[in-house]
Amino acid sequence: FFIPTIMVKYFRHRRIKRFNSQLVDSLTAMSNAFKAGLTFPQAMEHVAQDAGTPLSQEFKLFVREIKLGVSMDEALNNMAARVGCEDLDLVVTATTISRQLGGNMAEMFDTIAATIRERFRLEGKIKALTSQGKMQGWIVAALPLALGLVINYMRPDLMQPMFEGVYGYVLVGIIIVMELLGLWIIRKIVNINV
Repeated sequence: FFIPTIMVKYFRHRRIKRFNSQLVDSLTAMSNAFKAGLTFPQAMEHVAQDAGTPLSQEFKLFVREIKLGVSMDEALNNMAARVGCEDLDLVVTATTISRQLGGNMAEMFDTIAATIRERFRLEGKIKALTSQGKMQGWIVAALPLALGLVINYMRPDLMQPMFEGVYGYVLVGIIIVMELLGLWIIRKIVNINV
């Protein structure tokens, strides 16, 4: 019953991650297109031709909406709502403000691309630094289970009372709850958002 929801969340997360990684290069390409004198829809169409699947699909849909008469701001907001990506929301907001107030779009896209690249670098560094804590959490969680299996193999007479009476079941239940609680606390400690 829960598998379709889990699969949809997994594929959506994977698509957004792929879109984010393509967005940085596309912002640089759009900056170069602006420097070459292209308009915003032309730059989007140019980038959509060269990009990979998630980004090219969204950019082509944006260009189609513009050709059908949807306003630029509405098409940008539609694209941001469809994708659901924080980086794209930043790009859409900056583009809308820059178009309304006037400004150098090429320089703005270069700055946003550099900011997103730096955030990716920091996320990778944090993931590398916290991976040791995550592994320690799994090892500490698996240690009582492994120790229990070893004791059960070597001295089954010591472990047998755990599975015969009510007190044994209560003790096993408390152990499982404490293990899960410890895992949850360790995951919360090493989970850092940038």
